[in-house]
Amino acid sequence: MRSRSTRPRLVAAALLTLAVLPITGPSGVAETTPEPGTQTVHIPLRDTARDRSSVREVRSDKPFDMLGLTWKGRAPDHIEVRVREGEGWGPWTRLDTEDGGSEPMWTGRSTDAQVRASSRGEDITDQLNFVGIDPAEGAPSPQVSPPPQISAPPQISAQQAGMPPVVTRAQWGADESKMTWPVEPTTTKAAVVHHTAGTNDYTCDRSAELVRGIYQYHAVELGWGDIGYHALVDKCGTVFEGRTGGLAGDVIGGHVRGFNRNTFGISMMGNYDGVTPTPETVRSVAEMAAWKLDTAGVPADGSTRLVSEAPEGSKYPAGQEVSLPTIFGHRDAAYTACPGKRGYDQLGAIRAQAADAQRSGRP
Repeated sequence: MRSRSTRPRLVAAALLTLAVLPITGPSGVAETTPEPGTQTVHIPLRDTARDRSSVREVRSDKPFDMLGLTWKGRAPDHIEVRVREGEGWGPWTRLDTEDGGSEPMWTGRSTDAQVRASSRGEDITDQLNFVGIDPAEGAPSPQVSPPPQISAPPQISAQQAGMPPVVTRAQWGADESKMTWPVEPTTTKAAVVHHTAGTNDYTCDRSAELVRGIYQYHAVELGWGDIGYHALVDKCGTVFEGRTGGLAGDVIGGHVRGFNRNTFGISMMGNYDGVTPTPETVRSVAEMAAWKLDTAGVPADGSTRLVSEAPEGSKYPAGQEVSLPTIFGHRDAAYTACPGKRGYDQLGAIRAQAADAQRSGRP
């Protein structure tokens, strides 16, 4: 995911006032968050140990389930992270860069991570800050009877005519005091498919925690003021409402640098580089894309022309007009692996199912 082309302005007043819980990392600096359910720890990597191969090791006094790396100035050319799994270390995962930080990575419960990062071939880990997020259990997400093979998703409900069922922001536990992004209207011409990266080893009864963690990272840690995606889909096919106003209307998102205007961002929750999205995920992404494009009179199997607003050095610099399918992958518009090789391979199936849904009148 996916950088914004426009930085948010902090204009919205707090809607909720909740208790503040402190959390202290090894750097000795107390960190606070405004929601009892979500806690964060911040650790400057310059304060951590570095080995001869320029790997920095983070040891947090508090557990986290999601991590990210932030910085000021020029983005690193390469970032990789891994977390401790049992007695050893898990595999290295490369993270794409956002506007001021890496994409977030869902790790599952951990307290230890290793980071390596470079720019122009030089180690720059001392310029990065580690962010660990514990979205916690217990936010308002009522349970339904689970399917036989996977844990239960939260209760879902539909708000717009013809829209597939979704878990609303209130149901997944969004703290609306963090929503400081001024809603900007647009028109929808295409849907963009992403993945959230990190692990696929979550159970679907924890999907709301993943969404809360991404919300915390995007809205607060990166300063975007809201979650970047308009909708998120877990591996069980459950759809979660993302960006404020993105389902009720057409609003600018924060998911693909240069093409946030006129696009609707849908992110598959998980890393789909080496793993194929489940049929449930593919179906739900297709149904959401079909419905949203149908509300704008856009065919799911068509093409459109978009004008880039990205800076120089991007895949398509500002002012360049680009012809793209009305359902395309993040990598089609930016230098990124998103939505992963296996995720990208499913775009044909997503387009076909979405077009079929539109023809049958299901959206």
